[in-house]
Amino acid sequence: MITISSSDIIKKPSYVTRPEEITFVEDMKKHVIKSVVLPYELYERVREKIEDEMYLMRNAKALGEDAYDEFSQIEEAVEDLE
Repeated sequence: MITISSSDIIKKPSYVTRPEEITFVEDMKKHVIKSVVLPYELYERVREKIEDEMYLMRNAKALGEDAYDEFSQIEEAVEDLE
């Protein structure tokens, strides 16, 4: 795993276009990681989980904390059955 800044992407675009490992993109002013670049093969393995989490993040206010907790418990039960 490597950590780069957005200016590093300009200097060496292969960090993003052909990542060989997980790459973290850091906001150098705040020293906070803002993005992650995954190799496509890894993304294919975790795609469904990422999409589920993105859906939950976008709809967090609509779900509310109680509904989110219930959904998380149901999701874990379903995963156990698979």
